[in-house]
Amino acid sequence: MAGRHRAALAAGSLLSIAALLPPAIGFADRRLSLHMLLEMLVLAVVIPLLAYGAHPLMPGPLKRLHPIAGIIALNIVLCGSQLPAVLDLTTRHVMLGEAAQAAFMAGAFLFWWPIVRPDGLTPIAKIGYLMVAGVPPTIPGITLAFSHHLFYQAFRSIEDQQIAGLLLFGTAKFALVAGTFVILWRMLAPQSEPPDRDDRDVAVPELPPNAPAWLGRLDDELPAEAARPHVPVPAGR
Repeated sequence: MAGRHRAALAAGSLLSIAALLPPAIGFADRRLSLHMLLEMLVLAVVIPLLAYGAHPLMPGPLKRLHPIAGIIALNIVLCGSQLPAVLDLTTRHVMLGEAAQAAFMAGAFLFWWPIVRPDGLTPIAKIGYLMVAGVPPTIPGITLAFSHHLFYQAFRSIEDQQIAGLLLFGTAKFALVAGTFVILWRMLAPQSEPPDRDDRDVAVPELPPNAPAWLGRLDDELPAEAARPHVPVPAGR
């Protein structure tokens, strides 16, 4: 496993454990906007780190997972966790809240899996995947942001509900834009990533691999000028 994968796996694992602990869930259950902020940080930051770091260790069946399954899994846990009956129940019981958070993280992992796999979708297909997946979450986000009716018994503030909707809507667009930017940057980079085995002993070339051959000869010594008689140039009249 490469060093960058070990670092991402360690950071993602620590943040995932912190997101599942009762202090984080209890603090997030004070307000709907805090609850939404925690879920969006898990979706947009924690799980991408965890998936990127863990993909060299994943078994074969998961590598054959169809991308549509990732989109379906994300929208089931994302929309299902926002249902009033579900959210009101999980805020009253800590164990149910932790189980709901674990289910949310599993669905988010399945969503990011086709993106972080180097041998999966093509870069253009990954951009299309993000565009398709970013549409459904905007519906509950817009509904919460512009509604003047309280949906939850546990949270009795219209302003707080509207802020939560804006967080959901904005995170869906942020994930789309940020993911597309990273994919395009990797497409346009002159040098591909080093192998996944270990990136500590990989020799980095001085020139990008797609540089023309003549560019590498600029540092060569000039050939010695062949000895030849110097013929004087006659002066003009």
